[in-house]
Amino acid sequence: MDSYLFLAAIGPVQSFIASARRTGDLQFGSWLLSELAKAAAKSIADKYGRDSLIFPAPQSIADLAENTELSVANKIVALIDDSPQDVGKAVRIAINTRLHSIKNRAYKDMGPIEDVIANKQIDDLVEYFWVAAPYNAQDYVVTRTKLENMMAARKNTRDFRKVDWGSNKPKSSIDGQLESVIPDNKYNQRGDSKEVGEKKAKALYMNYEAKPAEYLSGVDLLKRRGHALLNRSPVENFPSTSHMAALPYLERLNLLPTTSVPQIQKIWNEYVTELGRIALSPNLEQIPYTFSPHAILGKYDGSLLFEERLVDMVDASSLSPTDKAKLENVKQKLHSFYKEVDDILGKGHPSPYYAILLADGDRMGKVIDNQKGEKGHRQVSQALDTFARGVQKIVKKYQGALIYSGGDDVLALVPLHTLIACARELSLSFYNELKRGGFQDKDGNKPTLSVGIVIVHHLDPLQDALNLARAAEAKAKSVDGKNGLAITVSKRSGIDYSVVGSWGKIDTYLDQLLPFCIADNIPDGTAYELRHLALRLGVPQEDQLFDMTQKAIQAEAKRILDRKLAPLTPEKKKEVMDVLGPKLGIEGENLNANKAGNIKLVNFTNELLLAQLLADTHKIAYQKKEH
Repeated sequence: MDSYLFLAAIGPVQSFIASARRTGDLQFGSWLLSELAKAAAKSIADKYGRDSLIFPAPQSIADLAENTELSVANKIVALIDDSPQDVGKAVRIAINTRLHSIKNRAYKDMGPIEDVIANKQIDDLVEYFWVAAPYNAQDYVVTRTKLENMMAARKNTRDFRKVDWGSNKPKSSIDGQLESVIPDNKYNQRGDSKEVGEKKAKALYMNYEAKPAEYLSGVDLLKRRGHALLNRSPVENFPSTSHMAALPYLERLNLLPTTSVPQIQKIWNEYVTELGRIALSPNLEQIPYTFSPHAILGKYDGSLLFEERLVDMVDASSLSPTDKAKLENVKQKLHSFYKEVDDILGKGHPSPYYAILLADGDRMGKVIDNQKGEKGHRQVSQALDTFARGVQKIVKKYQGALIYSGGDDVLALVPLHTLIACARELSLSFYNELKRGGFQDKDGNKPTLSVGIVIVHHLDPLQDALNLARAAEAKAKSVDGKNGLAITVSKRSGIDYSVVGSWGKIDTYLDQLLPFCIADNIPDGTAYELRHLALRLGVPQEDQLFDMTQKAIQAEAKRILDRKLAPLTPEKKKEVMDVLGPKLGIEGENLNANKAGNIKLVNFTNELLLAQLLADTHKIAYQKKEH
């Protein structure tokens, strides 16, 4: 009987994930694609055995069952002994079966919808491609390369058919392409009384998790309603971006003396009670059951700490004068909460920034090509599976929220006060797991993990933030020799800036800067003055002018630092300059003119700005005023 190497790909990946408006939608989209890939892999393993699977390579077939903790990438590689056409059809049936099983559970107890359109939209959701080639054990690498080329060609010759579910109904508010399937009469209509409008707004939120003017397609509802399937919880199962930004402040609340906790809890409970009376849903946003309740906030999501998020929880457009007065009362209670905490710990409100972490393994294709046949590829897959299983534990250790971990890919939300430590441990875990298996490419290079991070405002659109994270990952992957780290800061004021380099260099230097920034040994204005210097003098292209300009930059940078660090003791100033000086060619009190040409002042100021941002978050989390 002939053997074939079979390759299947399931999508769309980026477009499906990127269309998420909320973190819960984002996590569910990632989880759904993993579930469909597991269904595909299971249909092959059930017929040909677990060892037929090359990627993924689960520890048991049971790991591929529905709703297990295993995450699987959207690519399946396997050895089969039957007609590829028959296997391709069987895999498609398995994918559709699991998709509709998930859809049926997600839609359960939901309000009425346009069922026919919704089902057709979901049927049209998944892209599935497969290719196969005759297999010879001696030509594994050649055959796998051929399959990858065939898959690329297959994806470029897609099948298109007439869309038969289109209508003149309003388009989805999420992607603007699919039609809404929520009946029109569920929305506020012209002529509806204020009372009717309020009831409809609350019913939309309770039955469809939609806001008053938010139109959702069948696919949107699958994401929006499906998040509860991940942990069988009736509330939001994934922390919001606002909660991620608030986590350093929640850490700060843990510094409260035990005797003060009851009073702070009382003020907090009064605040959420008043908010619940005018909110669209009496169930205010809550963190998932996998997160431990906070001593003060309990199970409430950190978004409730941000006054600007209150408009998301009430229908501000339909509030009566009485309710508007109640909303102002809610805001005053939040201010009272902050004042009470500030009086005890010192002033320190939540930072509005959080991080998205996106990681990818380096040289994995070359490492796989260097293995001896499918057995070696399967061993690499098993090592990647072991790493992926440990990612959840690492991310949770640093108070992050994992969106996806499959193979060598990681996507997570992380608070700023634990960001560098979390990213570093992920990088080390990946390197050590692949090193343990002795895997390398033909040149002897061991696999490493490049990490792209973007720090963004908690109210920035999620799609935009994800695009910035992908751009940061691309910068990390462009580092010579890989093992890259790229951190982009995108604040609402000022231009975006990035810090790019290798693990062991960038993170180590940030570790050196942080203690000085936390202790305010480096004034906040230092980096901005140095950046202004770089922008003001510029970099001439002519060699002679370049040399003169660099020496001028070096001398002026030293003058700025001498002025900024003047309040420090001589001993402390030396400590600081021992860290800052080498970047500027400053040795002790002297300028090394021979190193002036190596100064990269913009890069240096970006590192300093980043260190100060991380230090500010550290202060929020861990510093309190001395009594």
